[in-house]
Amino acid sequence: MKVSRAELYNQKVWELQLEKQKAARDEAYRKLLENRKFEDIVAERVSRNLRLNLDKGRHIDIMC
Repeated sequence: MKVSRAELYNQKVWELQLEKQKAARDEAYRKLLENRKFEDIVAERVSRNLRLNLDKGRHIDIMC
């Protein structure tokens, strides 16, 4: 079976669309992981501040 130029073009366009979708999914997942990591850092600092604040409030982590 002979493949026409239009079919080859459509195949390439389809492959490019799949690559773009994969790149977009990867980027969204990377951003999600970054947000989770940032939230973990903030939660750890808040808990440290609360713990240190109970120690008469003299040692507070201000690097938030």
